[in-house]
Amino acid sequence: MSSFSVRPMAVGAEIIGLAADDPLDGDSAAGLYKAWLDHGILLFRGVSTVEQHLAITRCFGELEIHPVPEVRSATNPFLIELGAPFDGGGSRVPTVFVFDDDDMRINRIAWHRDTAYAPDICKGAMLRMLEVPEHEGETMVADTAKAWDDLPAEVQQRLETLEFKATLRTAHLNLTGRAGVFWDSVRLASDEEFPGNEERSQRDGALDGRYPSVIHPAVMTHPESGRKCIFLSPTYVDYFLDMERDESDALLTYLTDHMLKSDYVYMHRWQADDAILWDNRRMLHAGRGNSPEEPRFGLRTTLAGPLKTGRYFDPEATKPDLQLN
Repeated sequence: MSSFSVRPMAVGAEIIGLAADDPLDGDSAAGLYKAWLDHGILLFRGVSTVEQHLAITRCFGELEIHPVPEVRSATNPFLIELGAPFDGGGSRVPTVFVFDDDDMRINRIAWHRDTAYAPDICKGAMLRMLEVPEHEGETMVADTAKAWDDLPAEVQQRLETLEFKATLRTAHLNLTGRAGVFWDSVRLASDEEFPGNEERSQRDGALDGRYPSVIHPAVMTHPESGRKCIFLSPTYVDYFLDMERDESDALLTYLTDHMLKSDYVYMHRWQADDAILWDNRRMLHAGRGNSPEEPRFGLRTTLAGPLKTGRYFDPEATKPDLQLN
């Protein structure tokens, strides 16, 4: 049995002493799985190969192929590429945005759950960073089970019967001012500021509208731990069903602000060959972004085992759709 210890953090836990090249037997895998359910996110250090990445991920379930083909690795269908190698080879270069007038960034992603724009969200994911920027580039994770536990009882009761409509939005220009976004203004970098950016933006924007809107419950009982979680993916939420728009927006803002309190959030400052694995049923995550002049490149696996909590949106079965601002 591989020897390791679990060091709890304020949110999540770090796995200490697990030799990445040791075979993981059944007892080791079971111990890791229990720690994952207990803490929601695990941090591993020194995961230096794809083989180690895949082997650790498989301790937590079967792998699935990500539904967005543009991000899949050309070398392995179970891997997706996030960012781009500094030499520009082998990966799509993301669109560059200017945030809050002068903060030019790539890889900045608002708070969300993976694949929450689909009827069946994925079980979890493991991200390993190969190239790390000198400044920023952190990944943030928020625990929606802890956030649920601290909600007032009357709010919990209200949420139990609520559902929301969700739609995939990838363009940062569509997210300004929404709950779960940690910037006040955003624009595309001009072609003069970052050559080729307009072409990249058109390619990335083509994703919007490809995936039909879905309906999910506002609260989910975790199928393994039994803990209740606030099940929102803030940047995908259009509105709560059977609620006026102003009331829906106010509730979404309240819940998002609550979920993102510092007591529930872990921010990871990456080192090369770090890997973090989060329970997507329980945790939200976001990317702070980094300068386009610095490298940031990672590979991510996705865990199969969807919750099957959602269904496709049927406008005939609900009140008329409301336009987003």
